Amino acid sequence: MVKFEKMSETAYEAYLPEAIKEYAQEKVKAGTWAEVEAVDRSAAEYAQLLPDGIQTKQHYLFSILDDAEQSPVGMIWFQLSESTHGRTAFIFDFRIEDAFQGRGYGRQAMEMLEQVARRMNIKKIKLHVFSHNTRAIHLYETTGFITTDLHMTKTLN
Repeated sequence: MVKFEKMSETAYEAYLPEAIKEYAQEKVKAGTWAEVEAVDRSAAEYAQLLPDGIQTKQHYLFSILDDAEQSPVGMIWFQLSESTHGRTAFIFDFRIEDAFQGRGYGRQAMEMLEQVARRMNIKKIKLHVFSHNTRAIHLYETTGFITTDLHMTKTLN
């Protein structure tokens, strides 16, 4: 099983540069951003979303630990928001490290997130996933997520 532990400053400092780089690469791969601007745009988005790092209000960043080993296998970051429809969690980032892929940690983390969300009286969990990330899409669909919006692009020559 997995458990969530509040992300430490040390873990955050290791996470942030890698996350900025990976998000930039995903946006380039999706055709959303040009490679020349991607890292700067990614860094700007992270700075806007997490102005106070792991202390940013309504943002929850957790290290995902293998409960038996007490070792990190990934991380998850979500934002809590409130509306007339109730409390919503939006997952900004979720990753299981490559060395731990395919061992059920992703599914266990989604189950743990649901438990955390229920304790926080969250009514919905939302996320964005890049269409080329078929492994993540499969995980989300098999853990009860449904597609609610779909953006499409056509490039003209």
